[in-house]
Amino acid sequence: MQVRDVMAKDIVFVSPDDTLSKALGLMKKNRINQLPVMSDHNLYGMLELKKVVLHDVDISTTKVAGLATNVPHIDANASVESAVELLLRSGLRAVPVTESGKIVGVVSESDLMKVAKQFVKGLNQRANEIITQAEYLGKDGNYGQIKRLIFDRNVSRVPIVDDGKVVGIVSTLEMIRMLRGKETMEVRGGTQEKAAREKIRMEETPATAMMRNAIIVPGSKAITDVIDLLRTNEEVIISGEGIKIVTHRDILELFPQAKQNGVHVQITGMQDESIDFKAKMDTTVTDFVKKISRMVNRMEYLVVHIEKMHKQSPKEKYSIRARFKSPEGFFVAHAWGWKPIDVIQEVFGNLEREVLNKHGKIRSDVKKSRAMRKAR
Repeated sequence: MQVRDVMAKDIVFVSPDDTLSKALGLMKKNRINQLPVMSDHNLYGMLELKKVVLHDVDISTTKVAGLATNVPHIDANASVESAVELLLRSGLRAVPVTESGKIVGVVSESDLMKVAKQFVKGLNQRANEIITQAEYLGKDGNYGQIKRLIFDRNVSRVPIVDDGKVVGIVSTLEMIRMLRGKETMEVRGGTQEKAAREKIRMEETPATAMMRNAIIVPGSKAITDVIDLLRTNEEVIISGEGIKIVTHRDILELFPQAKQNGVHVQITGMQDESIDFKAKMDTTVTDFVKKISRMVNRMEYLVVHIEKMHKQSPKEKYSIRARFKSPEGFFVAHAWGWKPIDVIQEVFGNLEREVLNKHGKIRSDVKKSRAMRKAR
């Protein structure tokens, strides 16, 4: 299957000279998190909503060119698997599709949900096995706290919780309304002093005033059912133990990976790192695979995604998540920190504890089953 079979052909775009206000309006109307930026029918870059949300700029005067970034593109004849690999490797939610040097479409994470069932194995497994605990706020949270959480934890949506239950969710798409409202307030405000007061008021806007309804399913729900929901929703909340979210990216990580030494291994996000960093990371991953392979019956695949946070700061923070699958089920972990090797060690340590914990439960279940058979 080729990228042209799943891409969106009706391209919504802006020009470098358009204001961020216009771009946000298009994002809100079409419920998309990224926009191609076109200049004289040529691809100039992409505008990411998350980047706009985190920058404190006047959207009525700031031009798109100021926040647009260069991004990789993919050929329309490339395979769907290649598109998945590119999205995971780049950390983007969508990339332009080109043919003969011209942009002919955009392929996004949500587009790939249409064909995910044709590639993902283990569709009948429980959804709560493929994800980790999510970052969330109580119902007394506000816009400023949500923005800080998005910045600190490198997320794009925050569940709002009351008494342990999810009552709604705020994503970067919901934050557009506040940004455009701020624009209106500043125009009315006239003076800088009044504009500053309005900014403070926006930061204190209750999360409950912005949130939308969340799609919530029990943890026993099968992955196949969650994929169906993700075809028309940004995320799915998994109820049960703690607050968990399944996103498009979680499903993409279940697509087949390249096989190395008997195990499908994929490490994404290292394209800008030094040779020394890559060598240390490869060694750390190889050691982990060897260790876990002695603890489980068979490791089927391992995905490690590395993403730099706070790129605009002198010091960069790393967000690393890893997931692997074995006959015993899925194992997932996520951690943040300033030293990437320490972070990946923390992630692998958490995965190892998960394995030991799960194996203990399996042994306990086997003993109970044997005891029940004897009792009969």
